[in-house]
Amino acid sequence: MANSMAEEQRYIVTARKWRPLRFEDVVGQEHITTTLKNAIAKQRVHHAYLFTGPRGVGKTTCARILARALNCTNSTNFEPCNACASCTDMLEGRSVDIIEIDGASNNSVDDVRKLRDSAKYAPVVGKYKMYIIDEVHMLSTSAFNALLKTLEEPPPHLIFVFATTEIHKVPATILSRCQRFDFRRMEVETITGHLRHITSKEGILIDEASLVAIAKKADGSMRDSQSILDQVVSFCGTTITSAEVSNALHLIDNDFYFQLSEAITAHDIPAMFTHARTVVQRGYDLQECLLGLLEHFRNILTVITTGAPDLIEASQADLDRYKAHASSFTKADVLRIMTLITQGEAILRQNPPQPRIRFEFTLVQLAAMDSTVDLGNVLAMLNAPSVPATVPPHASTQVVGGVAMAQPIPVRLGTPVIMKTQDRPVSSLSAGNIAKRWSQWMESLPEHLSFVQSAVKQNVLSVDITDVGIVLRPQAEIIYHRLEDKLQQLKEYLASTYETSIGVHLVRPRQAATSSPTPTGDASTQALGTQQPAEAFSSASTQEVVLPIEQTLIELFLARRANAPRK
Repeated sequence: MANSMAEEQRYIVTARKWRPLRFEDVVGQEHITTTLKNAIAKQRVHHAYLFTGPRGVGKTTCARILARALNCTNSTNFEPCNACASCTDMLEGRSVDIIEIDGASNNSVDDVRKLRDSAKYAPVVGKYKMYIIDEVHMLSTSAFNALLKTLEEPPPHLIFVFATTEIHKVPATILSRCQRFDFRRMEVETITGHLRHITSKEGILIDEASLVAIAKKADGSMRDSQSILDQVVSFCGTTITSAEVSNALHLIDNDFYFQLSEAITAHDIPAMFTHARTVVQRGYDLQECLLGLLEHFRNILTVITTGAPDLIEASQADLDRYKAHASSFTKADVLRIMTLITQGEAILRQNPPQPRIRFEFTLVQLAAMDSTVDLGNVLAMLNAPSVPATVPPHASTQVVGGVAMAQPIPVRLGTPVIMKTQDRPVSSLSAGNIAKRWSQWMESLPEHLSFVQSAVKQNVLSVDITDVGIVLRPQAEIIYHRLEDKLQQLKEYLASTYETSIGVHLVRPRQAATSSPTPTGDASTQALGTQQPAEAFSSASTQEVVLPIEQTLIELFLARRANAPRK
């Protein structure tokens, strides 16, 4: 019994046992430790330092190391020896020259006045007297004001080190008198590397996935990661697996997120209800589950867009899984999935009634979501050689303002439909690219086509820019006939400027009233795609015109005009 009590007394939590004792032991803050060592070496020690950053990243630790290094009688390479009388007094908490103050509980003006009165006395043992004030932002305004004079003109033996997690609450008058150091939030890789070192020294067997889970749970705090490690060791013992870590910390395992994404690709709605019940039965937070799923698809998106899993914080086994899993999705699919997840999480954040139903609804939406194809690709297929396509009869679109609006069309893959074809390919230029060079094209028009520029400036000709061409809407018959005569030359000059064929459709003035256009030129030169008018151009006529491509879209996708009544 006595031996057991002695063992308990000797136990020191990991965060204290492995607290760095030298600058070189501090992990992830090399930009700060190097600066402090150089300041000591060059005897350019400031009288006031302000350490700011997230919790558990080494602010107080560095302040203590700095205090020992400045007063050490046997310093080597400007590091504390941690063996001399000055160092041991500080390590054991009995130094009279190093005073640590909690700003949260000593925040009154009277506390600062006592500090100021004692600060004028010289150190007893070391060279410097140092005040380390933690959570300095908790001081009252009057306390800060009482500190200003001493902070601005301190005695030569006095050094202040202020530490805070909320730098925005520190008055500017204090900030201007301090040398500021911003501590970084720890990266997952940095935390896992340090935990791996600690566990190897402690004789603890732990897999890579467990280290990553602990590091991510710590949210950038090294101290928190070490406290979590203690909790996991208490639950699992000295042999730790990722499944046990998930149970100990009540985490949702990565396997669960992969199961959800597999159900999405399979459109397995019943499986989604099963997974939702699992989440509820295990007592997981529904909002946290959606945030984890959002991160899961973010990882998939990085693989799709970059071609590698280098930007993912996960174990090597999970990195390989992400790389293989990403082939099941397209970028458009993942973006839509992430949008639905974000919407569902925002609703749960508002604490709605029946949160489980809201959660299930989000999962079911993901499973019921069809794959997507871009309308621009579909329109390009209209002009390609006749091939089987995967566009269902129930696909839909809208025709707005006389031009088909290009939106992703939900498509359940596997339903063949034969697309209508044209002989020549349409332009691959987007409306934005056409518009960017339009002004340059207008200014460089040859003399026999210069009337186009004049007509636009005089508002007798309006131009609609689309993804695959332009629509010319003259307001007078004389402009229409002149454009009709020069249409082929206009097309040729467009092609020479943009180095590709640009579709041109000429709308007769009376067509605006009759809504029955007479196309000019062959079908391959008619305007298609998304309407993207440039600011420099006149807006399209308010009268609507049904173009041949619109009729094709209506027949193919069962579309209707946005302003047309439903049948």
